[in-house]
Amino acid sequence: METMEWVKIQTLYDSEKQALKTANIVATTEARLANQQRGPQYEVETRVDQINEKWQISWRKVFIGNKTGCGGGCESCGDSAPTPKKSTAKVIPFRKPSV
Repeated sequence: METMEWVKIQTLYDSEKQALKTANIVATTEARLANQQRGPQYEVETRVDQINEKWQISWRKVFIGNKTGCGGGCESCGDSAPTPKKSTAKVIPFRKPSV
């Protein structure tokens, strides 16, 4: 498994609760940016360390595999059921009211 080095966020947080909340946001955002619909897939690990009386966040990406296969949309494989034909609609003209 390929693992990147830890990246430290320069901001220090006053409470562990604030740091954990921000770490969760960082993990979600970085995972969305790193993962592709087809291709490499990463898991983002975070940790919160206490430095003196403040808290610092570190994160890293861990390669977990490749996602392969059809992403759908091209319809070239023919695996899906045929789409039903659209029914033709009947247009009813409106008459102008007679005065």
